[in-house]
Amino acid sequence: MESRPNPPRAGANEFLLIVSGDHGKPVHDLVVSFRTSDADDWKQAIQDGEVGVYRRSVDVEPGGRDVLQVKLKGRGAEGVLRFPLQVAP
Repeated sequence: MESRPNPPRAGANEFLLIVSGDHGKPVHDLVVSFRTSDADDWKQAIQDGEVGVYRRSVDVEPGGRDVLQVKLKGRGAEGVLRFPLQVAP
């Protein structure tokens, strides 16, 4: 997971998720979605070619939207990862 800018700041931030599978090969057949609040709708990430990179811009706010939620769907499974964010002032 990578944020732009790094560290994230209040407002819109772009996040990149790099997914590797067996033997370090890129995984490019997933549906990846991001959000920073349970109240928000999921926003589907854009797949960047077939190199296992997914990107999306979402709003970040200290104290309200400071946990990046990443939903991964594919290969017969679905799950959500949560990444706490340290939002720069």
